[in-house]
Amino acid sequence: MSKNLFQAHKEKCDCKRCFYSWGVLAIIAIAYLVTIFIPNKFSTPHRVFDWDVKSYYSYLPAYFIDHDICMSKWENQYPNFNKYWPTYVRDDKYVIKMTLGVSIFYAPFFAAANVIAEPLGYPADGFSKPYALAILLSGAFFAWLGLLVLQRFLSRYYSDKVVAATLAIIGLTSTLYWYATYESPMSHSYSFFLFATFLYLTDRWYEKAAWWKALLMGIVFGLIVLIRPSNILVVLVFLLFGIKNWKDIPDRIKLYGKYWYHFLIVALMAGLVMLPQLLYWKEITGQWIYYSYGKERFFWDSPKIIAVLFGYRKGLFIYTPVLLASLVGMYLLWKRQRGWFWPLMIFFIINVYVVSSWWCWWYGGSFGMRPFVESHAFLAVPLACFLAWAAEKRAPIRIPLYLIVVLLSLRSAFHTLQYYNEVIHYDGMTKEAFYHNFWNKKKPKDYWDDIDFPDYDKAMEGDRCDK
Repeated sequence: MSKNLFQAHKEKCDCKRCFYSWGVLAIIAIAYLVTIFIPNKFSTPHRVFDWDVKSYYSYLPAYFIDHDICMSKWENQYPNFNKYWPTYVRDDKYVIKMTLGVSIFYAPFFAAANVIAEPLGYPADGFSKPYALAILLSGAFFAWLGLLVLQRFLSRYYSDKVVAATLAIIGLTSTLYWYATYESPMSHSYSFFLFATFLYLTDRWYEKAAWWKALLMGIVFGLIVLIRPSNILVVLVFLLFGIKNWKDIPDRIKLYGKYWYHFLIVALMAGLVMLPQLLYWKEITGQWIYYSYGKERFFWDSPKIIAVLFGYRKGLFIYTPVLLASLVGMYLLWKRQRGWFWPLMIFFIINVYVVSSWWCWWYGGSFGMRPFVESHAFLAVPLACFLAWAAEKRAPIRIPLYLIVVLLSLRSAFHTLQYYNEVIHYDGMTKEAFYHNFWNKKKPKDYWDDIDFPDYDKAMEGDRCDK
């Protein structure tokens, strides 16, 4: 099917021709491991099991170690290390705020840590060093696996050198690097893997529809939603795949009619994946679907689009400027591979609107605009298209274009170093702080003069000001 969807040449990926991209993947794997082991963050486990990670992780020790998924025996130990972070519901039952999707990816690493903890002299309590190291490694593993899947997809459309450059930029210089290493237990590395896999399966299904591909897609789609429900938007990428204009829509409807049972398989598998969450909510709250975020909500009438994309507090293109090449690549997709332009562009626009409508549009203490980390799998496509276009130009044009990309990549990577050294503040950055510390690798003495903390309470009530 998909040979008729694109004008671009497409061929089966041959691993023997992927020397450069496999080399980059090897370098990325080493970089991820070094970044995890050298800072030795897992030696102080409470720094790993902190904030959102507590909620993602709680399902595993609560069920398998404490045997108390309702957390009826839990006691608030604040300000000491508080291993759980639940919300009281009823009858001595507490609900975990986050859905359990990330715990599914933690699980095999948690199980391995549970086996080796006591033989190594550590308590098998779910929170000692082996567990901290295990979940750090889990995030790095799935981020790298996502890059591997992305390589398999991109290699069907672009040369190996273009694929290698794309993987290097996304894997080593974007915010994915931070969330694949130092904060790898956050949800984004797992979602990145799922986005890349969804992209690959979409391509393969349209090439030749098969029930087993629909089954896999249902599992992946269910996990995407289970980790972050707002990411249900990925369905747009599948539905709009290959559509170049309005004339393609009738044929698309006929195609879906022919394979209607594939959509039933997708729905059933996604439902099975999400069933444990529904059963958990029913047991704890008495409701099949429960909103565990309390007063936190979206403000659909006042999205902070400019601040989310270009604001100095967390702006996507401010702290990952190399992704500006992806914006140029979107235009090139329109010219070269329009079948990918519409699904990726429409997803990006709607996703920006959803992300920027959240009450805490800067998403708490974090590096860059973290809700877009998983979308790097999609933005890699226009980025590769841009690099392929640049490679076709003559040297007087090609070399400056490459130089710009390299400089933007280095700048993106430098921001990661700055954040690690706390030069970039986790939620208080301003224009003055950004430019005052533009070249700094360490905090200057007057660092705090330019920092402006956001008012979370006002934001919760709907104050959308960037203050």
